[in-house]
Amino acid sequence: MPNPPKDHDLKVISGTVEKSREAKTEADAPEFDRVKVFPPAPQHLDVDGAQLWKELGTQLVACGVLQVVDLYALEQLCYCWQRFRQKAKAKLEITASEDNALKALWAEFGLTPAARRRVVANLTEPPAANRFAGHGKRP
Repeated sequence: MPNPPKDHDLKVISGTVEKSREAKTEADAPEFDRVKVFPPAPQHLDVDGAQLWKELGTQLVACGVLQVVDLYALEQLCYCWQRFRQKAKAKLEITASEDNALKALWAEFGLTPAARRRVVANLTEPPAANRFAGHGKRP
């Protein structure tokens, strides 16, 4: 059985990091401004959609995972949830595509047990630079 992959930060500290062997990580993902004050729900959301917007949005902000660009996807999730609730109250069946779209949006925000393991909460501001990045390298 092969050895498990070593964490990137441990490679940096030990001086064994090689750029050619590094896989893309969440550190390579673009960073946008985090939402600090959660806005009110969009006007087109009904009671169910607005309730999900308020409850879920405030928790995502508290966890430090919601960035400004995520508000559009959150709005889409709330709208899909609102449609799901409308159909459920009317005792109508939802289509497979509607069900899959809702499940995919839940997973995007880490709102299922399996997806939650892939989401990294970031409650602190990112550091300006890694002061150990040059250690172990020859000039």
